[in-house]
Amino acid sequence: MRRRDADQGVAVDTTAEAGARGRRRLTGPGRRPRPGRLVRAALAAAAVAGLTTPATAADGPGPELRTVATDAVLRSRLDAFVRGRLEATGTPGAALAVVEGGRVVHQRGFGEDGRGRAVTPDTPFLWGSVSKPVTGLAVMQQVEAGRVDLDAPVRTYLPWFRLADQDVSDRITVRHLLTNTSGIPASASGEIGDRYDNAPGALADAARDLAKIAPAAGPGEVYAYSSAGYAVLGALVEEVSGRPFGAYLHEKVFDPLGMDHAVATVRDFERERVAPGHRSVFGATVPFDAPYDTSGVPYGHVGGTVRDLTRFTLAQLDGGRLDGRRVLSAKGTAESQRGHVESDLDRFGLGWSVGTLRGTGERMVWKDGSLPGHDAMVIMLPDSDRAVIVLQNAFHLLRAKEFHDAAFGVARMLSGVDPGTRSTDPTATVLPWATAALAALLLLCVAAPALRRLPGRRAAARARSCRRIVATTTATVAAALTLAALLWWLPSTLGGTVEMALLWLPDLGWGLVAAIGLALLLAVERTVLGALDLRRQRSGARARRARTVVRAEPGRTTERRPI
Repeated sequence: MRRRDADQGVAVDTTAEAGARGRRRLTGPGRRPRPGRLVRAALAAAAVAGLTTPATAADGPGPELRTVATDAVLRSRLDAFVRGRLEATGTPGAALAVVEGGRVVHQRGFGEDGRGRAVTPDTPFLWGSVSKPVTGLAVMQQVEAGRVDLDAPVRTYLPWFRLADQDVSDRITVRHLLTNTSGIPASASGEIGDRYDNAPGALADAARDLAKIAPAAGPGEVYAYSSAGYAVLGALVEEVSGRPFGAYLHEKVFDPLGMDHAVATVRDFERERVAPGHRSVFGATVPFDAPYDTSGVPYGHVGGTVRDLTRFTLAQLDGGRLDGRRVLSAKGTAESQRGHVESDLDRFGLGWSVGTLRGTGERMVWKDGSLPGHDAMVIMLPDSDRAVIVLQNAFHLLRAKEFHDAAFGVARMLSGVDPGTRSTDPTATVLPWATAALAALLLLCVAAPALRRLPGRRAAARARSCRRIVATTTATVAAALTLAALLWWLPSTLGGTVEMALLWLPDLGWGLVAAIGLALLLAVERTVLGALDLRRQRSGARARRARTVVRAEPGRTTERRPI
């Protein structure tokens, strides 16, 4: 696919005026100088000048601390690395932003969007699960306003909320939902998510559908990543604020932070003309023009430009404020970014993952997010006051780590270490083709009786015993049904369902559907043919017995007829 880099994608906010804006943000009215930030800036400047490195004598030699704002060579290397990752994953377009010292020092667009337009820092994307920290912020705003208690049961605010087990439902708190420890199974996201419902009350309707979901554990017992839980949190914010969730985000988060092109409603989606994303079909990148999903805003359908997401990140790095406007207290922001529970990867806070950057050991607060056709990543390095944001207009569920390498690699390069990328998981290539081949094989098995001469089949059936016919038919039908069940179960090993496979991995999904359907058809076909074979065999046996009786009668002659 033809690829263009945006002319607008040059380093930004590096002019004298932008530098002045950055200094005003550091020392302006209502803001005290931050010694740690000033020391780091001095060390960075010294490192660039070749006078010092961030490593102390006790630590020994360490990577040179370089700043994107002053190092054009580093910016060029970052851009080249991102281009390389896009080529490796077949991603048509992306946007990159780098934050240092409380300001944006580099923004750039790469390639094209789903309508063939050059991607720029003003191109809108959907952010997937990066929506969760946004929802976490909205909930914490209600906590600080005194309307919500983190440790109160969810039913205090949503009396209708329940799972299939009422006792478990009664004990789930707001904190449990935020930290993914509510006991709601990960599979519930497939049951209530990705419904693309934009009707009034769609979010509350999705959350109400959890009433049919059985909990996987008691509240607070285990961690299980749950988009469904964040849907409930969005409904909770709607209830206590009296505002639709998207409207609330605009009023309390996006507008105060100057996120002018943020997307949280179907109207935003249409106004910003969000271009189609891209999915992979047998290795080919194809556009996927999905509608908006109001019911999924709290966990996956917030969106906007890289500029919008950068402004949200700047506020997170500065204790909940940006340009003199505060959306959350410094204490509340720190609480959101603290690792509360052990998760599958790092620790999990109130919407954020918390760990260390591989290869550097530096504390990292981050969140990845994806939808069918879109991928997003925010990595904050609070100790060095840096952040990396990468938005991409393609995604492949079985190659997620490769997509995320774009942001992780840039973050490591900022610290002067090797970006460290991953090769393609063979499963991602083999599995779709394997299911397609299996479907083709099953089609041949279903067609086999029609391809054979039916008279020959009838003769063969009469030659077999009833016991053999029953045994063969039973074995074939059992094998076909077992195969269908295994194929139906296969997506659950990836934490999903066949319906989710159709949406997220269309080549694998359709291969599974075809193979399951053909396996069931084979079972039905062989049951019918087995019944017909038994009937023919018994009919032939009766005819043979009748002829034997006729030949045994004295004075009678018999006529041999072909069977």
